Formats: sequence, C-alpha cells, structure tokens
Amino acid sequence: MIYNFKTNKSPQLSKVGGKAKALIETTKAGFSVPEGFTLSVEFFQPWLVEIKSSKEWEDMLVDTSKENCDIVLRKASSMSFDKEQRIAFEMEFKDLAGDLFAVRSSSPEEDLEDTSFAGMYETFLGINRSELEKAVSKTFASSFDYRLMTYKIQNGLSLEGTSIAVIIQRQIASHLSGVGFSLNPLNNAYDEVLINASFGLGEAVVSGIVTPDTYIVDSVKNQIIEKKINEKKIRIDLKSDGGTKEVQNDKPLEQSLSEEQIMELSSLIKKCESHYDFPIDSEWAYEDDKLYLLQARPITTYLPLFPELLTRPEEKKKIYIDLMYMTQGFDQPMSVLGLEIWAKMLDRIKGGMMTSQVRGTTPAIHGRQYISVTDIQKLMGKKGVNKFLNSYDGNIKRIFEDIGDLDHLVPDKKPEGTEGSKKKMARMILTMLPSMFKSVFFNHRSVIEEYKRLADKLVENTKNLKKEDDFDKNVEIALDSFTTIMGSASAMMAGMISQNAIKKMFVGDSVEKEIVALAMDLEGNPTSEMGHLLFKLASYEEFKNISSRENFIEIAEKRNFSKDLLEDYDQFMDKFSGRGFMEIDVASKRIDEDLGMLYDKLIQIDTEDNQVTKVKEKRKIAYDKLLKIAKEKGKEKKFLKNLEKYQETFGYREHPKYIIVLIFAELHKICLELAKDWVDRGRLDNPYHIFDLHIEEIARAQKYESIDLRRLRDRNLDPYKKLAHIKNWPLVIDSRGKIYKPRMDIEDGDIKGDPIAPGKVRGRAKILNRPYEKPLESGEILVARATEPSWTPIFTNAAGVIMEIGGPLQHGGIIAREYGIPCVSGLIGIMDLIEDGDLVEVDGDNGIVRIINGK
Repeated sequence: MIYNFKTNKSPQLSKVGGKAKALIETTKAGFSVPEGFTLSVEFFQPWLVEIKSSKEWEDMLVDTSKENCDIVLRKASSMSFDKEQRIAFEMEFKDLAGDLFAVRSSSPEEDLEDTSFAGMYETFLGINRSELEKAVSKTFASSFDYRLMTYKIQNGLSLEGTSIAVIIQRQIASHLSGVGFSLNPLNNAYDEVLINASFGLGEAVVSGIVTPDTYIVDSVKNQIIEKKINEKKIRIDLKSDGGTKEVQNDKPLEQSLSEEQIMELSSLIKKCESHYDFPIDSEWAYEDDKLYLLQARPITTYLPLFPELLTRPEEKKKIYIDLMYMTQGFDQPMSVLGLEIWAKMLDRIKGGMMTSQVRGTTPAIHGRQYISVTDIQKLMGKKGVNKFLNSYDGNIKRIFEDIGDLDHLVPDKKPEGTEGSKKKMARMILTMLPSMFKSVFFNHRSVIEEYKRLADKLVENTKNLKKEDDFDKNVEIALDSFTTIMGSASAMMAGMISQNAIKKMFVGDSVEKEIVALAMDLEGNPTSEMGHLLFKLASYEEFKNISSRENFIEIAEKRNFSKDLLEDYDQFMDKFSGRGFMEIDVASKRIDEDLGMLYDKLIQIDTEDNQVTKVKEKRKIAYDKLLKIAKEKGKEKKFLKNLEKYQETFGYREHPKYIIVLIFAELHKICLELAKDWVDRGRLDNPYHIFDLHIEEIARAQKYESIDLRRLRDRNLDPYKKLAHIKNWPLVIDSRGKIYKPRMDIEDGDIKGDPIAPGKVRGRAKILNRPYEKPLESGEILVARATEPSWTPIFTNAAGVIMEIGGPLQHGGIIAREYGIPCVSGLIGIMDLIEDGDLVEVDGDNGIVRIINGK
C-alpha cells in the first residue's frame, strides 16, 4: 500500500500516479531527491469505496455542478485513517527524518504526456507531524474538485476512474527554487534549457506570486545565452512551527542564481531528459547550497518534429518552411497517398528542383511537406534563395531577416534527388519557349485555344483510366499529364508581360488600385467562374426555399429543380463537382460524393450584398480612369493593345491548377472503385482507407491477395497519430525544433503587414478558423489564418480580408484581388489581437490593419 522512494520495486503508474513514479525512478537513478514515500491508490481504496457508493457521488455523476462536487469534496475531506491504514502509515513514517513535510497529490491521470491538471490538486507545505493526516485527507479530497472534474469531462476522461495517490516528502527549507525546462517552451528549441528562479520556496514561482528570473542556456555549447532579472518583491519561507509565510524581499532585483548554479541546473535538467528520453518540466530547490530535484514530468505542450527531419545537436541545422501552409493555405496533414502523389507532381512540374526525399529540397513526410531553405541555398546559391524567400509573404521575409546569414548552415552535400536538376529545368523551359514566343509576339488567342484543347484532352484521358489497370501506371499517366499541362501554360507569360507594360505606362499616376482592378473577373479564371455560378445558384428563390441540407440532397438526387436552375446546377456539377476542401489531396471528398457540400457553400452566400455583383462595375470604373489618363499621355493605342492581351491571357494563370485538381478527382474515383472491391473481399474496412496506403502498396495489393492492407495502413498512420494533438503548426521550424515567429510591426496603432489587394474599408471582425464554422455577414471583415479555394463563397460576402499567412499568389490573395476586396496578409499573431465584433480598418493600399475599438 505504501512505496518508499528508495524501493527496489517499480510500481505501476496506475498504483502511484505519474508524480510519485517519477520521484521513485529519479531516486533510483541517483538524482538528489528529498526522502519520502507514497500512499498508493490501494491505500485509499476504503475511502474511494465509501465515496463512490454514496448518494452524493451518484448525484454528482448525474449533474457535475460545482455545488454537487463541493458536497463530495467535503465528505472526502472528513475521512480519517482506519486501523490498517494507520498501522501501515506509522510504520513507514517513523523512519522519515525531519520535522516539517510536504504533502502532494500524485494522481494516475496527472502530469502525463497528454494531460497535466496543473494547479488543480492540493499541495500542502511545511506540515508538521500532528497535521499530516488532515493534510492527507484534504489532498485526497482535492481529486473531487469541480475544476478538476470539468477538466476531465473536457478531455474525455471518465469520472468513474477517479483515484489518487499522495506523496509525503521531507520539506526542503530552500533559499532558492524554481522550475526548469529541458527545451525552451517559448520557442520549442530542443537545445535550449529555460530556468525560472526566485528566492525562498518554489510555491512563489509555480503559483505566480512573483515574476521569477529567467535564464536560457545553450545546452550544446554550454553557454548562458539570455538572462532576464525580474523584480521579486515577495518570497515564501517556512515557519518554524509549520506552514509558510510571505516575506518582503530586501533585494528584489538581485540575481537569484550564480553563473555556476545556472550551469549546474542546466546539467541536471538535461540529465533528467536523457534519463526519460523525452522533454522534461522539472521543479528544483537549493537548500544549504545543495541542489535537489523535487519533481520531473513530461512537457505536454511542445511540438515534436518528425525524427526523420531532425539533425544531431552538433550538426548543421536545417531550416524548414511549411510548404502546404505557406502556398496552399491549409495546415491539416494530407493523406498518405495524397502527399505522395502531390510531391511527385511538384517534383515533375518544377523540373527536379523540388525533391521530396527526406534529405531533398522539399521533404514530404507523414502528411506534411516542407521547404528546406538551407538545401535550397545549396542548390540555388545565396542570391537564388533570397529571391526565392522574397516571393513569399512578409512573415517569411521578417523571419529570415532576423535569422540572418545562412552560409554557416548550408549543407556540404547537394540535396538528395537534385542530380541533373538544372538540365531538367532547362529542358522544361525549352518546351515552353515556342508557345511563349508565339503568345507574346504573334497570336496569343491561338495559343490559348491550343492550351484549352490540350487541357480538355488530358482530363478526358484521365477519365478513361480503369481500376483494373496497374495503379502505379495510372499514377504515372496522371503525372505525365501534369507535366504536359504546365509545359503548355506559357501563354500566361504574355499576360504578365502586358501587365508590366501597363504598370510602367502609369508610373507616378497613383493608379495601382485601378491596375489591379483590370484583372478582376477575367476570362479563363476557374475560381471566378465558380464564384459566379455559386452566386447564381444561391440567388434562385426555389433554392432559398429549401429547408435543410438533407432536403437539398434529396431534391438534387431526384433532379427536381426548375429547368433554369437545373441547367445552372448541371453546368456547375460538370465543371466543379470535382472540387472540395483540401482539393489537392487525392483523398479529399468531392462535391459529387456529398451534394451537401454544395449546399453548405450556397447557404453562406449573401445574395443581396455580394462582391460578385460589384466586380464588373469596379473593373469598368478602373478602365475608364486609366483610359482617360492614357489618352492624355498619348498612349491610348499602347494601353488598349496591352490591355487586350492582358485580359485575354492572364485569367488562365489559375487554370493549370484547376486541371490538376480535376485529374486528382479522377484518380480519387479510381481509388474508391478499387477500394470498394477490397472492402467487399474483407481486405479493408472502409473504402476511404485506401488513401492511407502508398502507391507501391496499392499496386502490389492489386497483384497479391495475401498482402495485409490493414497492417500496412496502421504502420503508415502511426506517425500521424503521434502528432494528432497539434492544432497550430508553425510556419518555420529548424531541425532542432526551434520555431521562428515573425516580429509584429506595430507603430502608433498601425499593424503593418503585406498589401495584397487595394482599397480601404472598415467593418466588424469575424474570426474563422475553418470555412463555414459560422456565418460571415455582409459588411464584416474576414479574419483567418490562411485560406484555400473552398473559402470562395465566404470571400464574396466579406467587406475586407485579414490573413495571418499568405502572399499575393496564395488563393486568398488571388480571390481578394479578383473581387476587389481590400486585403492585408503576412500578420502571424493578428488573431490573438482581434476578437469577433471588433471594429477594424483594412488598408489594402498600404498593408495596414487598425483596431478602431472593441465590441
């Protein structure tokens, strides 16, 4: 029933809880831990039986209110040792030295990797011998506290399993104490130890009574890299007769730890981490200049980088940008199959420059793809990588300005898979040159028509693929199509050249907003066309009269629409039913699989006041203004010639991605057809599980019935599960876990970001983490981390847009300019500053956001 810290046994966590188990283990490992013992869960079994068989407990389970929890807590607080408990307790306690003791909780559910219960259980310090039993009962009773019970419910833990062990430990009369982290919780750096320290007992630090000193140590170089000495006005000391007292500190600004103590602590904390083989949050204390370890528990909030992307502490670091987040606007992991096909496609269309191997330029692993900036510099040189970084948003620019020179981090070897990449890129460019030359200097219309015919042909070819064919060969056909479509998309260059010519024509005329407006709603832009069709469908009165998602699905499946609505519905389904959320992932569900997805989009659209209805007027106003200026300059012909080419070609810049998405949609169908057969034959449990397999695994499974698909799937998903708890992935991280965040540039209330789409507007903020989580009303300002094509209906309602991540070429930027919506981006952290309902101003001309006032 009782375990001394010096026991030779290794009690299970379920018997002694995480805290006591750690103290037993660290004592056994030779760490300097104050003596003590643990009253196990079994010790308290008589008390638990009495509590859990009571009416008060039953009432609390039915209604977990504060009132009911307090009733159970009071009942538990009145418990006392029975004869057997008392004999066992006194037998152990008589050998424990000291006059004062610490009494702490050690629940089997506390201080684990996924749950912490920080500050919810009671701790009693400076308890004398006569008060111990009372302190034990109060600590036991704290396991029924209302805060703790609601935390369990929120984290899906059963209240029926409530149990607790209690630690009795010699009280350290510390003159210095605090906490230490074996990685830096401020930036996730694995090679930085962070120490918080103050005078007196550690309770002053953990309870927040004082702001402790902070020390950061580079644990590889064994150097103190940062010290912050804070004003520590209060200290907590022991009272000689028991209990604690607050004392005014005579020298509040005195540095608490000496250099030697800082390094001694850093060494202790890293040794503790090595012992457990995971990052540790520890409590420590100095008594008479001797360092004691008081507690060690897992850090529950850090981001564990994939082991494959880690470098050893002494190696050159690699710096990674989250490619999907930065360029595609979502941070959820892609499927196993989806990422593999996407990465292969990217490598093909980028001429072998973006290789997906772990040591490549864009490693793709476990649902995520990164840009290895240091490997890119090895491949492209310093000027090349700077140009590359400047093509992204202001977050990236500010982060890498702060990081500084990367020369010392550039690897010695070329990135894996990039052999011959320059020749591949040259060949790709050569294939593009004829149509590019023709579109720029001769007939751009014929090049566009040729491109459209080819695009239609490639999609049709993909539709002819069959599930009976070898899956890896089907994927190769699709990959060849991606290469072909990108190689023939050079007509857009004519539009870009004409756009630059127009910009030069109006230098100094302050008409940047009008030039952007010329690109609104252009022919060939599938996103714009989709927006118009969605608006048109949402505007039908018969759609507005549909009562629910289920009702819409039923009507659509029976095709019980009016002739006009059915015609528009069929047009939408023919062109856009293959689209969906995270549509570049071959696993993502498409609209034609769930017609309710279309309903979800349509009901978001405000048909009374929508950007779709205003876009042509905005473009006309801009055109008239620019034409007038061009006439005054005598450049009317030049303007009209460039404008014609610009508007007839530039809209197709998004078209190749649209074709890629359609081809992905066809591969998606083939996968499901194949998987349904495997479900029928008992090889898979769900058709969508096929997307958790690799290309080669699917191809082999077609040939060999004996292959265990469930086992392969479980193996592939195991790394995903380990990181499923991560909600917000960082944009930039290095190979030693350090997360880099951009500084927020705020001056006189102006929050400076990137100007993405011109215009200035005020409105009430609406924060959305996912599309359709709540309605965005007309006139509101959309505030989001990042966006992708499924957000289009939301954008058309917005008066302005603020994004944390996304440059001009990410979907959010493109659609904002397409509809003339003022937009500012590149503002990581803005969602922590703005709340729903705040009145904000979006200045898309200058890239400034202002919070005018709160709700």
